[in-house]
Amino acid sequence: MIARERAMSRQFYAPLSTSIGWIGVLASDKGLRRLVLPKPSAEQVVEELWPETNDAELAPARFRRFQKQLEEYLSGDAMGFDLELDTEGYSDFFSKAWAACSSIPRGQTRSYSWLAAQAGRPRAIRAAGQAMARNPVPIVIPCHRVIGTDGKLHGYGGGLGLKKRLLELEQSDSV
Repeated sequence: MIARERAMSRQFYAPLSTSIGWIGVLASDKGLRRLVLPKPSAEQVVEELWPETNDAELAPARFRRFQKQLEEYLSGDAMGFDLELDTEGYSDFFSKAWAACSSIPRGQTRSYSWLAAQAGRPRAIRAAGQAMARNPVPIVIPCHRVIGTDGKLHGYGGGLGLKKRLLELEQSDSV
């Protein structure tokens, strides 16, 4: 049923040029569904969005507001994102973990164990890690703010260098 409902929903995508590289975005009529972290070219982000773009419409104009918010975020001028997300089809635990992650204030970090507890399953630390690994909209759902209990950076789809860069960006403008 979910696949059928999604098939009826129109999808849109675009490669967006940003100050940190090309970012790919995919949205349905309901909201942002996927974000591809920075790559050197527009072709690479579109390729990474495949096959979801197969029936989607190339529509850069639909993402102008998001692109503006993203650039404001990257320059330190904005605290977050004001847009609808479409996370339909994911588990209840993942949705709760993403909501908890979204509550972490800019410039701060929390552990995977904190995240698991906030999502209602304190012993599900690995599942919390999986929720972050499968986060369809990194940066918007700020999984880069989740770190190991040892205080170290662990895993990030865009690489630990990008995770560190985003955390430094947030900490420098939150002082």
